[in-house]
Amino acid sequence: MEASIHVRRLSLAQLMACAVILLAGREGVAQTARPPEIVSVCARCHGADGGSGTVEIPNLAGQRSIYLRKQLLAFRSGQRRHPQMNSVLRNLRDREIDQLVMYYTLLPPP
Repeated sequence: MEASIHVRRLSLAQLMACAVILLAGREGVAQTARPPEIVSVCARCHGADGGSGTVEIPNLAGQRSIYLRKQLLAFRSGQRRHPQMNSVLRNLRDREIDQLVMYYTLLPPP
């Protein structure tokens, strides 16, 4: 019986995030033990595990980091229009967007 290995390509942002976590010491590891607080805002519609459970709301888990970051920035700037998303993202800082991207891209797709 052959063992299959699933290899997932990581983006540069994901690799950098992993490096930061590994190099940050105990404090960095403790921060990764639970989702960033900002995830609770997204989880209302997109699910805590990144799976919305409905076709009307996109799943965030397992999305490519470049794609997810680009979409979040477009909602924040108003370039992409959706009343709830524009409202939620309007006041997010780059760091919070980075936390969301890192969190959701590292989750397995639903």
